[in-house]
Amino acid sequence: MVKKNSYFSGFGSKIKTQNQYYKSRGLYRYIGLTTLKILFLYSIFILLVFLIGRFLLDFDQIFQYLINNLSDGLILIIFFISESFLGLVPVDLFVIWTTKFHSHVFYLTILGVLSYIGGIISYQIGLWFSKRPKIRDYIEQRLNKYIVFTRKWGGAFIVVAALFPFSPFSLVVIAVSLLRYPFKRFLLFALVRLVRFIIQGVLFFDILNLDSWVI
Repeated sequence: MVKKNSYFSGFGSKIKTQNQYYKSRGLYRYIGLTTLKILFLYSIFILLVFLIGRFLLDFDQIFQYLINNLSDGLILIIFFISESFLGLVPVDLFVIWTTKFHSHVFYLTILGVLSYIGGIISYQIGLWFSKRPKIRDYIEQRLNKYIVFTRKWGGAFIVVAALFPFSPFSLVVIAVSLLRYPFKRFLLFALVRLVRFIIQGVLFFDILNLDSWVI
């Protein structure tokens, strides 16, 4: 019993120390400000979609046109390429696409898996960049903010980047790999990416009922 209590006491002490470290390094402040920013941007986005859908465009016709003219396989390929290379297409569009299916949670899970695999490819791209000095110097300048955050917070920043849509996940992963962050640790922390799409799907469709008045 003494050993068990000692174990939990030591574990609690480590958690407390880690918490104090992240607090002193500004991680929680960053998460808070990022969350407020995301909520504000999503509020504007939802308001614009509602107003445009009500007075200017028929989103249902547009959505049905895209569904009828683009195969599901092609959409998934586009998503996978985007998540592997710079994340150029907003993931929100693909999340909305899943509403065409009776069980969109299944396809949200597929998006999460593809995004996770895309992150692995992005990691390898970053390693390729890191071996080429001229390219590495240029990329480091472009992704300096993410590199600084990775140095400050390590794996915690990977978790935050995987969960929050504040920046393309692919770019964050490239910044992480430029620093030669351990691949196995990256794989572990990046698993959070799998639930990111489920959370957004619940937010969009179960809480906001976005599908009932957008598409």
